[in-house]
Amino acid sequence: MRTSTQNNRSPRRADCSQAGVTVLEMVVAMLVLTVGLLALATSIGYAVSVSNMGRNVTNTKLLVVSLLEQMETLRNTQELTFGQIANVGSVDNTGAVRNFNGFPTGFQAISINPGPDGIWGTSDDLINPGADNVYGDGDDFTDPSWGINGYSREIVISNLNPNLKRIQVTVRYPDAGGQMRSLVGVSYLNNDTRANFR
Repeated sequence: MRTSTQNNRSPRRADCSQAGVTVLEMVVAMLVLTVGLLALATSIGYAVSVSNMGRNVTNTKLLVVSLLEQMETLRNTQELTFGQIANVGSVDNTGAVRNFNGFPTGFQAISINPGPDGIWGTSDDLINPGADNVYGDGDDFTDPSWGINGYSREIVISNLNPNLKRIQVTVRYPDAGGQMRSLVGVSYLNNDTRANFR
């Protein structure tokens, strides 16, 4: 009989040693998995915010460069004379084909449309030609929806001497955190279009 009793006890001991995963082990495994998933979620959030910040900076740089290049293009195509490329109040319309009021000082909304004068950065950029799509008649109106949301620009043109101007464009833009940032670009414009093509 002792033999049969020992045989009955041996399998029970073997069953107890192969009981499986305990509740404590499951809790620890779930804790490790949770920490890993939280770290992954944080890194994805950080990557998205950095991507948004990079996109805003890139868009702002493009806006600054396009405004600076426009000044040289206006001079090269003689759409404006060298004297007309100035801020409001400093424009010299002598010898010009058309009168130009100049680029306004202070921060202005950045528009997706150059307005009736066809020049970006002037005070008429938000003018919508109305239903007939013709500027200068009675249905023209100011359309604030043409402004790029959150962006504004300032153009400062300084005469360094009679043949050289300093053009500074500052664009304010929102960063990924909602804070306003500024990006400044500076260019110099001379009075000789031929000097660029020699």
